[in-house]
Amino acid sequence: MKNILMEDFNGVIDGYRWNSYKDLLKPAFGNGCIADIPGQILANFGISTGQETKNHRSLMEGKHDHFIFLLLDGFGFSTIKYSLKKHSMKHLNNFADNSGVKLITSVFPSTTSTATVSYHTNMHPVEHRIVGYTSYIPEAGTVCNMISLTPLGQKEHCLLDNGYEMPWIEHHGTIYNKLQENDVDSVFYLPYAIRNSGLTRITGNGAKISPYYSVSQMLTSLRRDLSSAKGRTFHFCYIPTIDTISHKIGPYTQDTALEIESIFMLLEEQLIKASDLPEDTFISISADHGHTVPEEGQKIDLSVDRKLKSFLNTPVVGDPRASVLRVKDGMIETTMDYLTEKYEKYFIPVLSKQMLAEGFFGTPKSVNGDTSFLGDIILISRNSTSIFDSSLKLIDPGNQANTLIGMHGGLSCDEMLVPFFAREIS
Repeated sequence: MKNILMEDFNGVIDGYRWNSYKDLLKPAFGNGCIADIPGQILANFGISTGQETKNHRSLMEGKHDHFIFLLLDGFGFSTIKYSLKKHSMKHLNNFADNSGVKLITSVFPSTTSTATVSYHTNMHPVEHRIVGYTSYIPEAGTVCNMISLTPLGQKEHCLLDNGYEMPWIEHHGTIYNKLQENDVDSVFYLPYAIRNSGLTRITGNGAKISPYYSVSQMLTSLRRDLSSAKGRTFHFCYIPTIDTISHKIGPYTQDTALEIESIFMLLEEQLIKASDLPEDTFISISADHGHTVPEEGQKIDLSVDRKLKSFLNTPVVGDPRASVLRVKDGMIETTMDYLTEKYEKYFIPVLSKQMLAEGFFGTPKSVNGDTSFLGDIILISRNSTSIFDSSLKLIDPGNQANTLIGMHGGLSCDEMLVPFFAREIS
């Protein structure tokens, strides 16, 4: 498996380097990006999306009556490479040896909130407008967590319960809405703790929500649903544990490697070897992003820079490896000059409109309407740098973003490259 991934690695790296910064990657929209997967899932069921994917990067072939997709949060190429080098990974190798395997890119920012909305809606980030773990929401007048859709420090107050709407997503619909219109039943399996989160309420529309307490229990539910299926079915399974361990303990550890191996062991024992699955069942697996590990001395707290704060309208938001600045009127050029002069070795300041024009948030035809959610300037971390704003702890004392070990959001190979597996299992 390692050799297959490394062969793909060189081609992806050469094809999707950012021209301005050769050590960083651009999302490969339409040519091997996680945002291509939902369109190809819909195509599996004969549903046209109007999006084109170049043939040589097509991620799956044929059409199947029963389709399973596993989203393994944080299951990046660099973590797999470490795990294969340091541990036997018998079950991961067994699965890969019987699958088609490719490397593809994440979206930008390479973070869960942005990626998962793309997965569930078949929309590019510029279309669904969720571009970061945190974002400043003008209607709420504060910084919000974009997974729970709550103001920081107010987890019990979901924006959706207080008049906030996302009509651009509602009008477009989810992939489950489109599948439902074409007589395909969908089930969305996710941890019990996030079954009613703000993001779940938006992205799960049209699917039966099936919360679970453990991966083994999820697979039991999945197998039961498949064996009792009456017509065509789609099953979306979200597993966050690799990401959780990568954040808290590190992506390049035995702990993370064994979590990966345990997931593939359960898949083999509870699903691949099952004798009661319906004919023509297909499974694919991918991720939302990978991880990198910033050095302790490279964590930059921008809240202590009083001069920079004087240029800004809001706190710094986004992700530790891709932060968003909203700048006061008439101060963008001054702010860019200041950032470049003072922080050049830590991060790259880029105008949001430049990144939009260069296709980092989606293809040009995806751009439609308001783009103020992108802010004015985006800070792309270099090397082992992470960025945070400790002033946010005033409104969210439990915020521990700067204490995480594994981080993501940026454009490094470690964050952007993820695997894609596909195979028939019955």
